[in-house]
Amino acid sequence: MARVRRGLFLCLVLAVSLVGLGETAGHLRVSLPPVLASLPIAFAEEWGLFDENGIDVDIIGMTDNEVRSAALASGSLDLVIEDVTQFLVDIDGGKGLVATSAAYISPQTDSLQVALVACGAFNMQTIDDVVASGYMVGTVFRSDHEYLLDRLFETTLDDDDTVPRYTYMTDVLFLATWFGAQMMPVVVLPEPYISYIAAYAPPGGRPVEVVTLFDLSELDVPPHLVVFREEYVEAFPESVEAFYAAYTEAIERLNGMSRDEIIETGLDVVLPLFFQGADPDLIGQDVLDAISIPTFELPVEVDQDRFDDVLAWAMEKGYTMLRPEYAAVVDGSFIP
Repeated sequence: MARVRRGLFLCLVLAVSLVGLGETAGHLRVSLPPVLASLPIAFAEEWGLFDENGIDVDIIGMTDNEVRSAALASGSLDLVIEDVTQFLVDIDGGKGLVATSAAYISPQTDSLQVALVACGAFNMQTIDDVVASGYMVGTVFRSDHEYLLDRLFETTLDDDDTVPRYTYMTDVLFLATWFGAQMMPVVVLPEPYISYIAAYAPPGGRPVEVVTLFDLSELDVPPHLVVFREEYVEAFPESVEAFYAAYTEAIERLNGMSRDEIIETGLDVVLPLFFQGADPDLIGQDVLDAISIPTFELPVEVDQDRFDDVLAWAMEKGYTMLRPEYAAVVDGSFIP
């Protein structure tokens, strides 16, 4: 299995984090992964909703899961959005964390949330084609995407089939970039990357033909989680309440806007989150039109059955040695 690492950058982050930023009431240090579930928080900051609720939010851009986890472990972050698997891995690493809610999204009709996709140039139309090809499948390491991929192969392949091996990355943006460059033939990707790659034509080139091999939403995608450091929650419960007031207001506002309004007012929010370094002038209207905006669900408590199922899988894979009790790491008391 191949695994892409950026060790030097990780070391630099750790070195900086050792200085420590200190905790102050009303100040919240946040890192958002490039996933659609992060958008309400990014828009809440853009619209000044956190300021209106008396909380100063500092959003720190990190797309790499391992870098984000290292910053969280060092105390340089107070809040992250992460999937269930990463939450379990971070707990296993000795971090005192608590999931205060689940962040669900509901894709529009006929739209994807996360899927197994292939580059058309590699002539794969089905999962059987992937198995026959011998190509490795790209996915984010120790993630709910890997969990879904394992479940897919368990339920669709015969006992005598050879399960494809995986190529691992820790950064979904890098994974999407490699796929878009046709350097990885088959990967698991979430939206909006699938639509973006299928619609974006580089200067002098054509868009990549993206073949959807399987819509992983059919396997019931686990939600992302809103995760705080436990020390922060205990020290500043009023700040957590203020965060949720702004967060839920942003969700309600987004759900009340048209898709065009969100794109028009939020391009400066979306591009830095999903496509760091992208030039807005090179992104045509056809690309923007291809991106579907989901419905953002209001915060709800983490589903225990789903939590336990992902935990059992993570322990079987050897990704976590601990078996945290649900009640010890989930606190839904701040949900409005």
